[in-house]
Amino acid sequence: MTLKELNVERLKIRKEDPVRANVLTMLVNAVKNVTIDERRSETDADFAKAALKMYNETKTNIADYKSNGADTAELEAELAVIETFLPKMLSEDEMIAVAKKVVESLPESDRVLKNIMPRLKEIDGFDMKQAKSIIEKVL
Repeated sequence: MTLKELNVERLKIRKEDPVRANVLTMLVNAVKNVTIDERRSETDADFAKAALKMYNETKTNIADYKSNGADTAELEAELAVIETFLPKMLSEDEMIAVAKKVVESLPESDRVLKNIMPRLKEIDGFDMKQAKSIIEKVL
């Protein structure tokens, strides 16, 4: 997936599916900002990271709107579109297995959170919000 491909799709669907076109615009802008700031071309990881950030922000907004009694239909439609761009997340069993491998690859003296966490962060689909509890189960 590239910025150009998403822009072309956005232009084609903007009248038939304005919600998806809006999400594509936000995704393209988020990735553009990162690549311009870092002076490099986009990668699939940039799209995944931007989609995950958008997903979390939209979930928070939906919760805020619901607590205030506001209509969340549009945000929920956007959330459904954003989900199609999210990277596949590992299940809890898969995360435990990966964490075991990482821990076993370290010398006995280095098996502490500060050494394990950076290695887990590099693994696609590993939910870092659950990382500490997963590591505690493994250790």
